[in-house]
Amino acid sequence: MQRRKLIKIKTSGQVIKGIGGIYTVKTQNGDTVKCFPRGKLKNIGELFIGDIVDIVLDKEGIIEGVHPRKTQLVRPFVSNMDGIVIVLAPVPKPDMMLVDKLIIGATENGIQPIICINKADMQGADKIAQDVANDYKDIADILVISTQSGQGIDLLMEKIKGKYVCLAGQSAVGKSSLINCIIGEDKLKTGDLSKKGDRGKNTTRHIEIITLLNGTQIADTCGFNKLEIPLFDPSRLSTYYTDFDEYAPDCKFRCCNHYKESDCAVKKAVEEGKIAKNRYERYLQLFIHVEKRWNKRYD
Repeated sequence: MQRRKLIKIKTSGQVIKGIGGIYTVKTQNGDTVKCFPRGKLKNIGELFIGDIVDIVLDKEGIIEGVHPRKTQLVRPFVSNMDGIVIVLAPVPKPDMMLVDKLIIGATENGIQPIICINKADMQGADKIAQDVANDYKDIADILVISTQSGQGIDLLMEKIKGKYVCLAGQSAVGKSSLINCIIGEDKLKTGDLSKKGDRGKNTTRHIEIITLLNGTQIADTCGFNKLEIPLFDPSRLSTYYTDFDEYAPDCKFRCCNHYKESDCAVKKAVEEGKIAKNRYERYLQLFIHVEKRWNKRYD
């Protein structure tokens, strides 16, 4: 008696979750399928959450290929998003260098960032909101929110309606609480601060896309306290600082790095308060770091 030959079904879908090399793909007809990557796609970093992939449905789902990405971030490993929501809070202490690095990634991909200061009812939130507004008022939308009272949540939902966005930021700033607040249920585990140095405990162990009834998609990501930007020529760094663009054409040198050069219009704008001094000083720190890495690229 001959065995009945299984019919392989080819389709495509979006990767909405990944844990331990097993990926959940939402197919075109809305079904969710557990899939395993084929060949080189098994390598870490080859598949991003948000990827549109081709799969074959046999005894199990097999991911055979990845469609070209319109956007991507290497940390968090997400792709094809329309926006990034950077979440801060009074505690843990905001890492503004981390914010700058996330904005560099957003700028490189043509993504308009949103900065949310969460825990608005906590002492120090007003000061953080003021500092963020001073540094990023012309760069990102800035919202003050509270997952406890609901403050600012409706405004955030208006800005991301119908889009696919990812949440990013330090551990324990309230990303998972924000998603729970938006969907109205305790779907995701939330965490507290660790006892050492007010650093957040990372309770999100994987990235998962949650789809709302209005079509909005939100990817909750693992919290992190360090982020390395890609290796590139330090002369490119200033191109990611759009707040420099208005003044850079007036620099004496066409390829001015706004660092040690004389007659620099960007440095003059900083002195005149037209560019945030704190943000410029972080730029200098990052420039030195990028330059050192670039000079050692062949070591």
